[in-house]
Amino acid sequence: MSTRKLILLALACGLAILIAGSVQLLRIERNETSTLGVGDSTQLATVTARVTSGATVGDAVRVVVHLTLSPSASAPLEGPIVGWSLLTGGLKRPVEAVTATDTGTESCADTVLSPGEEADCLLAFPVSPGVEGTTYVTFAFAGASATWRLGI
Repeated sequence: MSTRKLILLALACGLAILIAGSVQLLRIERNETSTLGVGDSTQLATVTARVTSGATVGDAVRVVVHLTLSPSASAPLEGPIVGWSLLTGGLKRPVEAVTATDTGTESCADTVLSPGEEADCLLAFPVSPGVEGTTYVTFAFAGASATWRLGI
């Protein structure tokens, strides 16, 4: 292949990348995702979730959530710790089971909701001291997700 053909091929590839990037930017611009605030509720399939509080305690961010399982749910929700994550300091952090109940709220790892029941439970996310930035907590359930901005 001659140099001229290689240059034209490279320009065509660059143009294709530029067009694909523009299309993606237009898709993202039209994406209407909203971030919820503490106290806001949202419905994800058969679960209604609300973040009621969030605070940094030592080396963990503790988040209290209120969960309601719809009466139409076909099965109980056991250990709704799965699906929660924290984004802070540019890093996504998994939730850990809480063993201390000094807040008076049961750990989400120990919570079991039958259809029609609701409960408050506690999530704990380990963080490094001195991490700065906006903190978000996300719940993903049944193919949908919701994000709350914590005021910490």
